[in-house]
Amino acid sequence: MIPRRRMYERYFNLRDQPFRLTPDPAYLFLGTKHREGFAHLLFAMREGSGFVAVTGEVGTGKTTLVRALLAETRNDNIAVSYIFNPVLSPTELLQTLNAEFGLPSRATSKKQLTDTLNRFLLAQKADGGRAVVIVDEAQNLDREVLEQLRLLSNLETETEKLMQIILLGQPELRDVLDRPDLRQLSQRVAIRWHLDPLDRQETHKYVRHRLRVAGGDEAIFEPKAIDVRYDHSAGIPRLVNII
Repeated sequence: MIPRRRMYERYFNLRDQPFRLTPDPAYLFLGTKHREGFAHLLFAMREGSGFVAVTGEVGTGKTTLVRALLAETRNDNIAVSYIFNPVLSPTELLQTLNAEFGLPSRATSKKQLTDTLNRFLLAQKADGGRAVVIVDEAQNLDREVLEQLRLLSNLETETEKLMQIILLGQPELRDVLDRPDLRQLSQRVAIRWHLDPLDRQETHKYVRHRLRVAGGDEAIFEPKAIDVRYDHSAGIPRLVNII
């Protein structure tokens, strides 16, 4: 008996499942907002524009966008520390950063951890490279951890920052950054970008794009069927996939 998944793919002549929920950059669809957001992130990552904050509703594609960004810059001599779980103390943040960069990370002294990180960043810079920290679900960061990130942004040479920090979060992140007690951090956010859901026309293109990437017929769904998807998902890609 053919397993259900293979039967589904064989019936529709698909090489892959086109509507999986995993953030696979191969399936990235660049609608207007996503294309502009990707361009902003790419510029920030390569030029070092201080803090960058990218917000969007749950399921709008922030993580997929960043994974595509990492794939695009994999040959750019950029060291990346990607923090998936932001529920950390300031010390745990430093330990996680160092571990992600492949540095000693067991120390409990913030000074020792910061000194180790600074030496690495200077060496990376001397080698013509860059270092980027990406924090997902950043709306959940405690004030003390955000302050620690701000202090890390002080690691610099006479002419430029040694580390680029990208914050990804739900719309609540904008409210966090606008708090009066975090105004020093807010002033360092050079680029803010909000990912809106797809509009109706983009949703049609999105569905056809994913079918095409999976090797299938773009016309499997009638236009009216995609309209129903849009009406029930409001153009949020993850919900489009679920439906």
